[in-house]
Amino acid sequence: MKTFKQHLVEQQQLDEKLIMLNNGRKDGQIVFLAGGAGSGKGFAASNFMEKEKFKVRDVDEWKKTFMALADIIDKPEKHAKMMRAGSKIPKGEYDEIRGLDLKKPADVGKLHMFVKKLNLKNKTLDVMLDQLKDRKKLPNIMFDITAKDTKDVEQFMPRLLKAGYNPANIHLVWVLTDYEIAIKQNADRERVVASDIMLATHQGASETVYKYVTGKGKKMAINGEIHVILNNKENTVMFTPSSNDRTSKISGKVNGPVVKDFTYLTLKKRGKPMTKEDKVMKQLYHWVINNIPKSDFQKALSDTVK
Repeated sequence: MKTFKQHLVEQQQLDEKLIMLNNGRKDGQIVFLAGGAGSGKGFAASNFMEKEKFKVRDVDEWKKTFMALADIIDKPEKHAKMMRAGSKIPKGEYDEIRGLDLKKPADVGKLHMFVKKLNLKNKTLDVMLDQLKDRKKLPNIMFDITAKDTKDVEQFMPRLLKAGYNPANIHLVWVLTDYEIAIKQNADRERVVASDIMLATHQGASETVYKYVTGKGKKMAINGEIHVILNNKENTVMFTPSSNDRTSKISGKVNGPVVKDFTYLTLKKRGKPMTKEDKVMKQLYHWVINNIPKSDFQKALSDTVK
């Protein structure tokens, strides 16, 4: 039988399993959620982090919205609730994307280019920051990115710093998933990404983040926390809590399964230098070489221990 102290320790461990950036602050935090296509960033944000505290900037959500708008023209009755009384969408407005089959990678590519040309990532961020009334209480923002290169982070930094965000409150979380599993997950998604894009995003993310945390990459104005989540099924333990279970209150879920345990490393604490702890860095190294795509980068890393 477990002692009260053992139960207390177990509950404390469950409480600590959520990644609570800057102790769960509800304002002033930026997090770049990095990972290749199909790596499960949405699942990680919802189950391992406090997504509900952030304004999430996810280009995939914009794509869904534009596809729905294009569909309205052909099937207005299907989207009646989305339409304001008397509002109309001009004919030809979304001809480029109407009727796309997102199970076809080529059509997914067309949708991506359509949204990219609109430059929504920059325009919507500018609007959000320009409309801020209280610079002392900045909103939490989560950027869903691939981090295929440092530009995915760098392009936003000048505006974030100008708005008043403290570099110590700018965080990075890398969702690392076995590439072979990610390929299978991609095939089952509503939006199937082309194989060359899958490879480029996973390979790019691994090089960008690993080089950065080991001091070999380009410097970025991130002085907050840095975590790496190993987002494979065998590394996540689920359970169904009772309504009185403290864990269910933390996650906000009562009737469905919640995460009891998951695997992640903390490489950097807020305002502190990158860890030099040998055990942590060795673990990261093995995670990386065992989960990223086979490439020159992966081979070079593997060769360092031969």
